[in-house]
Amino acid sequence: MATPENSFIAGVHRYLPDDVYKMKNYNVYTGGIADCWYSGVTKDLWIEYKHIVVPARATTMIVPNLSALQLEWLTDRKREGRNVAVVVGCKEGAVILEDAALWETGLSAGEFRSAIISRRSAAEYIDGFVNR
Repeated sequence: MATPENSFIAGVHRYLPDDVYKMKNYNVYTGGIADCWYSGVTKDLWIEYKHIVVPARATTMIVPNLSALQLEWLTDRKREGRNVAVVVGCKEGAVILEDAALWETGLSAGEFRSAIISRRSAAEYIDGFVNR
C-alpha cells in the first residue's frame, strides 16, 4: 500500500515533462539521502519530501520531520553548493523550502497555507530549476 508521501511524489511526477530525469532513492544501507534526484539540461536538484496534515490553528508551527541523518545529508550537500530543497506536501498541495533555516525552524500553519502551490506548480518548479 502506498504511503501518503509516495502518493504525493507520484502526483508531482505525473506533471513532469519527459526531458526531466527523475530517480526515486531508497537504499536501506545509505541513510539520509534525499528522496528524489532530478536532472535537466542545466542543473540537478535533490528533494526530500515530507507529507503532513496542515493544522487548523494558524499559529501551530510546521517543522519538516527530518531525521538526524536526513538533516545532516541535506545540510552537508547545501554547504557543498549542491541544489537541495525540502518539499512539504499536503492534501491541498505543496510548500517548497529552499532555505535551510526553515528545515529546522519551520513556519506557522498560517504562513504554510499562504505558501501552498499545486502539485503541477511543484513539477513546474522542478522543471524550471533543472532546465533553465
